[in-house]
Amino acid sequence: TSNEQRTAALQDFLHTYNHHRCHTALGGQPPISRVNNAPGQYN
Repeated sequence: TSNEQRTAALQDFLHTYNHHRCHTALGGQPPISRVNNAPGQYN
């Protein structure tokens, strides 16, 4: 019912979609499995 609630819901959705939802085009892996240089993951 507010922009803050929509923003919070979008963040949760994007995390689930990119980190937990299996994608058939990626062999059942989530999209994050294809990222080589995610922010905060520089080693």
